[in-house]
Amino acid sequence: MNIYLIGMMGTGKSTIGELLTEKLDYSFVDLDEKIEKCAGKSITEIFENDGEANFRNLESEQLRFYSNSVIACGGGIIMREENRTFMKDNGKAVLLTASIPELSKRLIESDSRPLLAVENKEELMKNIWLERRLHYFSTADYTIKTDHKTHKEIADEILRHLN
Repeated sequence: MNIYLIGMMGTGKSTIGELLTEKLDYSFVDLDEKIEKCAGKSITEIFENDGEANFRNLESEQLRFYSNSVIACGGGIIMREENRTFMKDNGKAVLLTASIPELSKRLIESDSRPLLAVENKEELMKNIWLERRLHYFSTADYTIKTDHKTHKEIADEILRHLN
């Protein structure tokens, strides 16, 4: 069984995933890192040179390679029904959420996220959330609010749900 960490960029999926693997006998997979390694270029370069559709194809392919892993998924992975179905059939999905102002604060300095290459990041984050939220909630087995919690508190809360 896999544990899929889903949610908006900036919710802490990678950080929390690494913490969870310290407490479980699972390996950790950051899908974005695996995609970059497979493609031989950064996510930004994939978006710029190959387009978002190609990135989403690579993401869907990579999703299927792992078992008994904690997998930090890219924020948009839930936009494809095939990915939502695969996660439901192969593990538990944990949705990490944070308020839009909190996400904006966490991502203010980020230059490695192609979807955030705009002036008004907070407005964009709100629009992305509105577009994706139903897919997030329908995919998630558990939802964890991350605002005002330490990484350890979030990981412990996930472990309680899984046990």
